[in-house]
Amino acid sequence: MEYDKELKAIQTWLKDTAGINSFKRGVGLKLARPVVLFDSPGRSRARHITRYSYVQTVQWFGTLYVDNLDEAIKYQEALVQNLEDKCGVLEVKDDAGNIVGRLKNAELKFKEAESLDIAFTLSYEAAYKRAGWDTPVPQIDIVHTNLKLKPE
Repeated sequence: MEYDKELKAIQTWLKDTAGINSFKRGVGLKLARPVVLFDSPGRSRARHITRYSYVQTVQWFGTLYVDNLDEAIKYQEALVQNLEDKCGVLEVKDDAGNIVGRLKNAELKFKEAESLDIAFTLSYEAAYKRAGWDTPVPQIDIVHTNLKLKPE
């Protein structure tokens, strides 16, 4: 899976669940609240599934910017409840809407804040593939058939 597809799946989930727009953090962004800004993600050591596939735990760090405390509670409840309803699984779709992967064991943690800028961490597990050796497809040149007949 690609990291851009994962972020797009998370942004789509935020929009569908709570109606919140989200963006990658950039220089000089002036956005109206409520909005979510994502920072650089963190990744942990991989766990191997098979010879050429592995699972990594990914953490996206973000900040939820709201206008008042009621909005903060409403958005937090909606996001956490929806994630629980989906059993911690978010679907990653391609441009045609086909499911190309899943983000499993998703967990959303909001941190304490003294202002209306609330930091959070969204962590999940995603499977990736690495390049393997190209094994040639066996070519069949000649087929032999061996028949043994018993004399009667």
